[in-house]
Amino acid sequence: MNDVWSRNSLKLDGSRVIDRSIYVDPAIFEAEHEKIFAGTWQWVAHESELRAFGDYITATIAGRPIVVSRGKDDRINAFFNTCTHRGAVLAPHPRGNNAGSFVCFYHAWCFNSEGKFTSAPIDAAYGGGFNKDCYNIPTIRHEIYEGSIFVTLDSSIDSLHDYLGAAGAYITQFTGRHEVLGRVRWLLKGNWKLWHENFRDNYHPMFTHMVVGASYQGVNIEGINVDLSGGHSLLAFPSQGNPDRVRAAIRRVTGKPLDSDTRRTQAGAQIPSISESAHSHYIMAIFPNLDFQNFAGGGVNVLQFVRPLTVDKAVVEIVAFGEVGESMEARQARLDHCLDGQTSAGKISGDDTEAARRCSVGFGTLREVRWSNIDRGQAAGKEGSKNDEYSLRAFYHTYKKYMGQSLAP
Repeated sequence: MNDVWSRNSLKLDGSRVIDRSIYVDPAIFEAEHEKIFAGTWQWVAHESELRAFGDYITATIAGRPIVVSRGKDDRINAFFNTCTHRGAVLAPHPRGNNAGSFVCFYHAWCFNSEGKFTSAPIDAAYGGGFNKDCYNIPTIRHEIYEGSIFVTLDSSIDSLHDYLGAAGAYITQFTGRHEVLGRVRWLLKGNWKLWHENFRDNYHPMFTHMVVGASYQGVNIEGINVDLSGGHSLLAFPSQGNPDRVRAAIRRVTGKPLDSDTRRTQAGAQIPSISESAHSHYIMAIFPNLDFQNFAGGGVNVLQFVRPLTVDKAVVEIVAFGEVGESMEARQARLDHCLDGQTSAGKISGDDTEAARRCSVGFGTLREVRWSNIDRGQAAGKEGSKNDEYSLRAFYHTYKKYMGQSLAP
């Protein structure tokens, strides 16, 4: 492949730089919709969120509103969220239950849980040529992997199993025995790639996150950064440093004490903290916009994805998981931990959101400063140390394959 970024002012190989125009160019953003989001597998829901007949969840993929529903015979269905009469969305809410019938708000046309047109009021007025089969909503290809429901707008794409490759085993490990506890979403003031890049970057935590940064002082930084092929990647690392330093950092930042009992619920349940666990932590990124996070040996499992809205705005959504059959106290502890660290105002993700915003402002200098360096890690192969950038290079290698000449200067 002739690398479109090979002619850069940093005098690096094109695989080790980023052309910052991809964050601000509207034409590139539009090309991403069709070449990447319409041509890849996209996570939309977990089966545990669609337990009953009529349960549904909505999403937007490459600008197309879609709905995923539980229908007859316990089947999962996916189709476009639009009335074939005049175009209004049939399911206006993020999730709900419609007892198996989608009724359009505008003219009350009716569709079943599979998207098939069933009836319209006063249909005799359409005459004898009214063919109901012409008004079934087009379905969307979908597959399920360990309870996770993915959809694709590309009917010719490889199977989900093949698309995930080596990453599939980690999905089994992280969420295979789990169910969804809840979701939260927020607006990101920045290009969608900034958010996804953040979870392929294990270089920033010691500097960006004041809460955990103290853990990295005076310790041997350990961990790996792995290209899993296909644009997917894995960060794996043990707990860093001394938890007493973390508590001291929190006192400095918040002005409030944090003792060893802070993370306990009233019922006494406790989950391991990121700093105190002796187990490894994992962050796995799935191309192009999904990541799974497993902290403290299974104590905290979350999934995040980012959906682009405009070239400089996106929606981030986080999904919290709990183990099937665990106590309500343990689940509350999981949710408390997730809200405290991983949401828009959390001690971790709040920093990441601000970092994306600051990068977006900085891209105003594109004409003067065009290239970003992703050159960390010089060893051959697909694996480096924790702070290296094999994961970022894995993303952009695949990104350029999808985008092709759309990235040409």
